[in-house]
Amino acid sequence: MQVFSKHKEWIYEVVEAIASRNYQTVYFENPKEYAEGDKEKGLAAFLAIFNLDFTELNVKSEVWIGEEVSPYLQTGLGIRYPFVEVEKLIENSQNGWKSWRNVDIEERAGLLVEALERIKARFFELAFATMHTTGQGFVMAFQAAGPHACDRALEAIAMGFNETKRFPEQMKWEKWVGREAIPLRKTYKPISRGISLVIGCSTFPTWNSMPGIFASLITGNPVIVKPHPKAVLPLAMVVTEIRNVLKEAGLSIDTIQLAVDTTTNPITKELAEHAAVQLIDYTGNSKFGNYIEALPKKTTFTEKAVVNPVIIDSTKDIEGLVNNLAFSISLYSRQMCTAPQNIYVPASGIKVTGGVVSFQDFCDRLNKALEDLLETKWGPSTLGCIQNDATAKKVSDVSMALGTSVADAKPFKMPDFEEARTQSLKVLAVDSGKQEVFQREIFGPMVFIVKTENTESSVELAMRGCQMFGAITCLVHCTDFMLSKTIEETFNNAFVPVSFNFTGQVFVNQHAAFSDLHVTGGNASGNGSFVDPGFITKRFVWVGNRYMA
Repeated sequence: MQVFSKHKEWIYEVVEAIASRNYQTVYFENPKEYAEGDKEKGLAAFLAIFNLDFTELNVKSEVWIGEEVSPYLQTGLGIRYPFVEVEKLIENSQNGWKSWRNVDIEERAGLLVEALERIKARFFELAFATMHTTGQGFVMAFQAAGPHACDRALEAIAMGFNETKRFPEQMKWEKWVGREAIPLRKTYKPISRGISLVIGCSTFPTWNSMPGIFASLITGNPVIVKPHPKAVLPLAMVVTEIRNVLKEAGLSIDTIQLAVDTTTNPITKELAEHAAVQLIDYTGNSKFGNYIEALPKKTTFTEKAVVNPVIIDSTKDIEGLVNNLAFSISLYSRQMCTAPQNIYVPASGIKVTGGVVSFQDFCDRLNKALEDLLETKWGPSTLGCIQNDATAKKVSDVSMALGTSVADAKPFKMPDFEEARTQSLKVLAVDSGKQEVFQREIFGPMVFIVKTENTESSVELAMRGCQMFGAITCLVHCTDFMLSKTIEETFNNAFVPVSFNFTGQVFVNQHAAFSDLHVTGGNASGNGSFVDPGFITKRFVWVGNRYMA
């Protein structure tokens, strides 16, 4: 209980924040909030492991593999990780489960928060690891991989702590039958389901994986983390620190393991289909996500490909709208699951105070905003690099002859990285009749501006995309209160959340831990949600026992 006592104030504070949904953060997102020299130390630590075996996991193996390539340097990192056979991973997990499931929930929570604190000490090293595996700009890599991921993990810990303490451990129960009281003692136990498999993605390896990792651990399940072969290092660091804390507590470090593979010899399906694996967290493309969801006798939590819409009807601040939207679609070159793709604008234009902004005027304004953003000193780092060649090729293959070119993609210079794989945003204006062009998911720096008959038509088309492909976000600009409520109700009934009239420094891409839910679990974008009660309670089963006094 000593570790729990160390962190219990945070845990109870976060439980309260989850209930109130007010602003809360434990891990500061601004790199300047940390000690002077931490960034330089983090960079040095990251560079020091180039072309070496990653031995921090304390795993013995005869086979070491790795194929990570920096999108900035366009060279391999040369880092190799211990390969462990699937059956050995399963055996290790089952052994770790024997002790972990019997650890008191308070102590479990304390150990996991302690692990987050160890990860915090590596935030800058983790940022560079994420930057050079995903292509994110440094600031985004620091925030998303470190503070934001740890806040989301802490959210999962706190909710798991709360849910597994929902019922009393034991109680005295009485029922009167005539003049006689029948006493019973009853106990309630949250029993973990079994081995949890967390399948990481190549773009947000820690942010998308840590909620599932910590949700399974807090509820007593052992975890096998299967990172994307091109983005192993960030998750290797996370798994390392959890294992270190377990070792210090005298528990099996194999309660959590890293399962590495290669693109040519993947092991994901073998793990996912294994009878001993009960829980699967997955982030990635819809085809594989659908396969995961269809696996029999598995409890799954998925986040898949989406087509996020923007509906523009009217605004009080057209300049703020355009600048905010330009940033949202540029952030990490649209390699975000929350990034808008289809922007629906009426052919009659956008209603503004004192007039109308025509469809063409809007296109011109957006193009200018994108150019201005890229020309700022922080513009290139906002767009970051393209994580892999396949993403760049998919965007390049979209012919600008399919509509009217608003902005064509081109490489741009990344300061300090001459070889960086970059590509500015490709924007194509299309008529609403060309649904075969825009009603599909294009991952990466590609956006469609769809000219519609009116706002009602915009809503109908956007809804069709949501129903076909799912949506994690929907951005709406509308000054008509009644119309806004109608749009809100329409999308909410399809389990799609809506953000209204975002300008300034609030962006549709960003979801705040402890307040915003990420994915509803109700549409084709995925069947799980960060972090609602179902994300926790499906990982364990309540069992009640009765004793005659």
